[in-house]
Amino acid sequence: MIPKTIYQTWSTQNLPKKLNSLHIKMLKNNPEYEHIIYTDEQMNDYMSSNADKDIKDAYWKMNHIVAKADIWRYTILFNNGGVYLDIDSEITGSLDSLINKSDEAIISPEINENLFIQWGLIFNKKHIFLEETLNNILKDINSQKNQFDHHSLTVGNYAKSIFNLTKQNKIDFEWRTPSFQKEKSFKLLNTNFKVVGNVYNDNFQFKHKYNHLLRNRPKGTEVDSHWSRFKGPIF
Repeated sequence: MIPKTIYQTWSTQNLPKKLNSLHIKMLKNNPEYEHIIYTDEQMNDYMSSNADKDIKDAYWKMNHIVAKADIWRYTILFNNGGVYLDIDSEITGSLDSLINKSDEAIISPEINENLFIQWGLIFNKKHIFLEETLNNILKDINSQKNQFDHHSLTVGNYAKSIFNLTKQNKIDFEWRTPSFQKEKSFKLLNTNFKVVGNVYNDNFQFKHKYNHLLRNRPKGTEVDSHWSRFKGPIF
């Protein structure tokens, strides 16, 4: 069973009042779920105390806070299981309507071909997709690959792990446009995964209406997160 915990991270836990109201609404729709926001410092502490040495070393090599947050989200879900959600996105529906007791992982295709939503993740602990994702990231770091491409390093390697493992285990699986993706479950070694359509069957929303408040920007302006655009090597 996927643990009923929602993880998020941001520079501070002192969030805008309107964003707190979204979180209250989210928890009313999901009353059995615990909600935990890690600050940057708490994220660092978690990785120092709970990550395997190679993953911890990779995390501390990152010069980019987004890359650090990506490695952290894979690690904490691998260790604990649960739901991860970007702080500027939203869970609008009931997770119990999406997640069955037998589900070990749920993935949802991005609109970008051959990629899967990574700003929201749903996994039981020790899932092989997360393990393979972290291994792929380590391989890239060790070979100096994607040193200037955060997206390929942490997002692309998530998709790569899904495609590699399904292919290796001769599972008839492929990316489909989200609006055409039908819900389907697959067995994978000693676990399973389920693929669903549009933003987790329309239970999630990318970039909620108050995301501009996180950056103190006027609504409708171009937004960079507190992990602003980074120029230079990721590691």
